[in-house]
Amino acid sequence: MVAVADVPAAMVNNQFFEEFTEKVRQKPIPWEGYSRAGLISSEELQQLKAFQKQLAEKQEPGTEQQQQQSLAGHVGLVVSLTEKLSSIDALQYLLVVLDDVVELDAGAVRELGQGILEGGAVERALFRCMEKRDDYLGLKASKILVGIAVSCSEEQFAFGRMFGFLEKCMRSELTSVVDVALQVVQSALRVARARKVLYAEAPGCLSQMVDVLKRTVSRTQAAAGGRGVVAVSQTQYEVVFCLWLLTFGRSEAVTLDRRYDVVPTLVEIARGAVKEKVVRVIVATWANMAQHAAAIPGLLVARVPACLETLRVGRNFKDEDLKQMVAELSEVLGEHSGVMTSWDEYKNQLKSGRLEWSGWHRSEQFWKMHAAKMDEQDHQIVRQLAKVLGDPESTATSQAVACHDLSQYVKCNPEGKRFVSRIGAKQRVMELMTTSDSAEVKYEALMCVQQMMLNAWRN
Repeated sequence: MVAVADVPAAMVNNQFFEEFTEKVRQKPIPWEGYSRAGLISSEELQQLKAFQKQLAEKQEPGTEQQQQQSLAGHVGLVVSLTEKLSSIDALQYLLVVLDDVVELDAGAVRELGQGILEGGAVERALFRCMEKRDDYLGLKASKILVGIAVSCSEEQFAFGRMFGFLEKCMRSELTSVVDVALQVVQSALRVARARKVLYAEAPGCLSQMVDVLKRTVSRTQAAAGGRGVVAVSQTQYEVVFCLWLLTFGRSEAVTLDRRYDVVPTLVEIARGAVKEKVVRVIVATWANMAQHAAAIPGLLVARVPACLETLRVGRNFKDEDLKQMVAELSEVLGEHSGVMTSWDEYKNQLKSGRLEWSGWHRSEQFWKMHAAKMDEQDHQIVRQLAKVLGDPESTATSQAVACHDLSQYVKCNPEGKRFVSRIGAKQRVMELMTTSDSAEVKYEALMCVQQMMLNAWRN
């Protein structure tokens, strides 16, 4: 298992974001006018000027004494002004300089971290910025919060609330906004607790990330987004990097594909990816998943071994480590797929929770040969089919195939109808006839019910 990368705190590398930051730096803010209007006190004005002077000195190459001077004494002022001012221009400026402090001064970061632990003004001020109708302001606030969280104790940090904001950003039509949001998540996931929160408490954010990834497969995505367009390969890398970090958790590695159906998308991307870094992080994600036996069926069903063989034979990677990763993972998965029969493949489909149409589903000979095996181990296969029907996360195709397979089971084993009814599968099939949004599911459910009724009439 490849180690978690040392992602820089709140790393953001986006040309549009950086250019906008420089514009904010250059835009004059009428601080004296704010003072005359009573929005800030004369004392705050003087403190702000002193802070600006010290920050400028710290940013310029100078004496060691200047570099060592801490800005920690000024963070309270900046946070206070951020909490009470309403001007977007002023707030943008305050967050720019606060971000500078986070990047330059470890002592100031500890001061801000302590403010978060005490549940005070730091979080209030920054989350207030996320509530403004300004993408840059909210993203800058998120970047600062992550920079603080990865540098301090994060036990009380509100990752879930931040992920909720970033989920909204990922729905933006501007790829630059989506890109920065992904990079902030990527940096946050350096923290183990952030990974747990994203997976368990912020499924909407993770689902949106997966949607972003799946949209990149479409050729039209490269031309979408207007100004600030980000390369498709970069977006793919950022999302898959986040998925890779998640798969360091056992539960996440085992259930990620079942919940979000990501492995087939990763296979499609890996086959066509030009950038080696994209292929590398995809293979690393699969390698983490392959550490757990429960995740292997999903990899096999999605034809990961075939994809790896294509990469091994058809690509001359410059990265020697990547070549080795592909070879090693091919060997691991080959041990599971090398001697599989059609029945083994069918069982792997069921274990993965993702049923797909294939030749043996429609083969009468297949069911005549194997229907009796479905009663083995206390009807384990039949129970798994029933589980697919009742799982709200099952795809429409999975439910349609499950209905079809149950009808074939009952057709070849009429006595099995009683067990199907006893475990509630018949009732679920009847419900799908009327409640499913999929015409395919409704049709297969109807065929299944008819088969059960036909057997009942014959009996």
